[in-house]
Amino acid sequence: MSVKDRKKWETILTKWTPFFIIACGLIGIVLGSFLAYFFQGEFPYDVFAGGLVATIILTIIQVIKQKRKKDNLPEADERVIHNVFRFFAYASHLSLAILFIALAVFTLLGNESISILYLWIFFFSYIWIFGIGAILIKRR
Repeated sequence: MSVKDRKKWETILTKWTPFFIIACGLIGIVLGSFLAYFFQGEFPYDVFAGGLVATIILTIIQVIKQKRKKDNLPEADERVIHNVFRFFAYASHLSLAILFIALAVFTLLGNESISILYLWIFFFSYIWIFGIGAILIKRR
């Protein structure tokens, strides 16, 4: 593949990759809704409608973003990508360490079981804190 061909494919992939990600998210929402319908017997219309609205909003945002972009500068260079990768590596190891230490503390306190609510709280906290942290590191 020549350099000219690579440049052509790079512009095509740069333009269409976000739409592919959004489409894969919609496919996941549809598949998850149908799986919930098959296993629980009731179709989750609220999840499906929320996913459809989110897909439409993300598509509109992406179209506006691409229409406003006039230059060929990439959104992130190698340093930023390296910093975000390091942040996620440290963040995931830190969260696993916190999870295992909390599990050890619960075990030492004599608890035989942990409520699943605490795991959900930890999971969503991880998503929010480290997602916002990644956005801040990317902008820096």
